[in-house]
Amino acid sequence: MKKLVMLALCVLLVTPFLFSAGQTETKTDKVYTLKVGHASTTEATRHKALLTFKDYVEKESKGRLKIEIYPAGTLGNENDMIEAMKLGTLEMFVGGVFASQSPMLEIYLMPFFFPTQADLMKVSHSDLGKRIMESAEQYGIKMLAIGDGGSRQFTNNVRPIKSPADMKGLKIRTPPIESIIKSMEALGANPVSIPYGDTYMALKTNVADGEENPLANIGDMKFFEVQKYMTMIDYQFHPEPIDINLELWNKLPADLQKIIQDGAWIFTDEQNRYRREMNDYYYDMIEKGGVQIYKPTAAEVEKFVKACEPVYAYFVKKGIFSQADLDEMRAIVSK
Repeated sequence: MKKLVMLALCVLLVTPFLFSAGQTETKTDKVYTLKVGHASTTEATRHKALLTFKDYVEKESKGRLKIEIYPAGTLGNENDMIEAMKLGTLEMFVGGVFASQSPMLEIYLMPFFFPTQADLMKVSHSDLGKRIMESAEQYGIKMLAIGDGGSRQFTNNVRPIKSPADMKGLKIRTPPIESIIKSMEALGANPVSIPYGDTYMALKTNVADGEENPLANIGDMKFFEVQKYMTMIDYQFHPEPIDINLELWNKLPADLQKIIQDGAWIFTDEQNRYRREMNDYYYDMIEKGGVQIYKPTAAEVEKFVKACEPVYAYFVKKGIFSQADLDEMRAIVSK
């Protein structure tokens, strides 16, 4: 009799845990739909790499994660999307407007700093790169990975640009990125803030004389159709952060976090590869479009480098990053 009573008590004690375990298992089966917004077209390297990210994440999660990609600014301009992500109405974002994601991203944007894409990636995978990504968390953003957003060239409709003197007085369309604006001012140009999606028409109607962008953007957005000259100068290598809303991230199961994190670096590697492979394709497209292309000599580039030195001092003085951070980044690149 006593054994029967004890058995009954054991059943009563264990039953709630069984139900609890069943509820936990059901919870892990929840499907999470993540919307990813960006401003580039469906032909852009960014979008193509996001398709790889989508395939990887959905496959590895066995359908528990669904990725919806919204290209070409269909969810608003980049600032709109960043704010929506911070508020949690948009789950993920890929793109520029770096200060809105974390001001410390500006350290990547110092003019004439990175010789190659590989040098930028050394920083992304370093302890400094990790600190930069973590700095976004105070703004409600989990920065998952940082890749290459492209090295940038000058185009315009007025004259070939061979020296900083040729930049003087040109109205250059710039995104709302302070390092670009300060670089243009240091070179003597007049920055004109115009949304990315409006740049083609601004160039066509002479609201701006020129712009600065990677080859892929100049080709993808057809800017070359309304420009006469391009200078191949690689004056900035931009980072390419891929972000997710921090509050959502913290609520995701650990196994799904790992899948998304791994997928973010796969996205980065894939886009880096696209950019390397497609530079020649876009260069030929721009040249065949009738644009006169100039490649400065090393001595000519050094004049641009010298003219942009005050940009470094400006950001250090402003406290966006320290001289020690810059020195650390130089040491990483030199390795």
